[in-house]
Amino acid sequence: MNNLLINYHDPVFSIVLIILIAVAVALMTHGWNLYRREKLKHRLDSFLERFDTASCSLEEENVPYEEGMAKPLLMLARAFEQSGNYDKTVSILLYLIRHSDDDELLIYLGRVYLRAGFLQRAEDIFLEILSRHPRRSDVLMQLELLYEKLHRYPQALDALDALEAQGEETAALRAYLHFLQIQSDREHDRESKRAELERLLEKEPALYRPILQELFRLDTDAAWSRLDPARLDELLDILWFLPPAQLQLDIIAKNSGLHSLFYARGELSEPPETPSGLFAVDLLCAARKSGFEKGDLHFAYLCSECKRSFPVSFVRCPGCMALNTVKVEERLAPQQPRRGDTLF
Repeated sequence: MNNLLINYHDPVFSIVLIILIAVAVALMTHGWNLYRREKLKHRLDSFLERFDTASCSLEEENVPYEEGMAKPLLMLARAFEQSGNYDKTVSILLYLIRHSDDDELLIYLGRVYLRAGFLQRAEDIFLEILSRHPRRSDVLMQLELLYEKLHRYPQALDALDALEAQGEETAALRAYLHFLQIQSDREHDRESKRAELERLLEKEPALYRPILQELFRLDTDAAWSRLDPARLDELLDILWFLPPAQLQLDIIAKNSGLHSLFYARGELSEPPETPSGLFAVDLLCAARKSGFEKGDLHFAYLCSECKRSFPVSFVRCPGCMALNTVKVEERLAPQQPRRGDTLF
């Protein structure tokens, strides 16, 4: 009987045993992966039930899913997103997510909800992803942006802490959040807020434009004292629309750029001796010298990152969400009645 069994001292026995163990481990791993995938799928289905399923107009009985449909449907979703049709984008994404275990689709859905203004849904999705993949820096960045929109700055800073722990650079974002906290603070008076803003400006010159704009609202003298004539192009629209009561003519008269700007605006009667270097401003000055006083400046705001133009100013680009990328673009236009002027 013993001759029928492999002797455990025989090397062949060791090889067979190792193979059997390897096969057993492989089968157990495969079985565990199947169980885990099924569990995650069930969890995802339960998670999606929290959203309004009526927003998914693609139904299985009307549009049976096939493997080759994923890529064209995703391209269609992106096209709808670019045109601002977020309802249809969400509908396609929900359909794809139900037939896929790709977390990237779920993250994309969260970004669409964020852009569309459904912030609670976006937060739920990002937190769900982070519960499974806590080191996803792209999701943490989206979560920080979401909390920033909600003015929940402590939670936004927590997201930045997690990003910084992974080696991401967060200094510019921290400074911007600090600026937003000062701006929205209702407990401190104008003087303390002014002092905080001036300290922040020393540390973060990239926030020059939003800080100067806020200083003009809080303390005109402090704003003029911090004005850098070499960066006049960054504040051109702010100064152009500045109320006459906030002008400090002694400072304006000492700088050729400021002199040109406010001569073109009609606040000064003496023309500047030297041009400002700002094309539209110098053209208005030349027109005013020749007797034409009906010129005006209109402004657009270009993102130097994504190259898109917007009609309103921003610190974060509304398109690509880049920080401190605004470039003020001025153009000549016929003069329109300003606030307080009469039409007759």
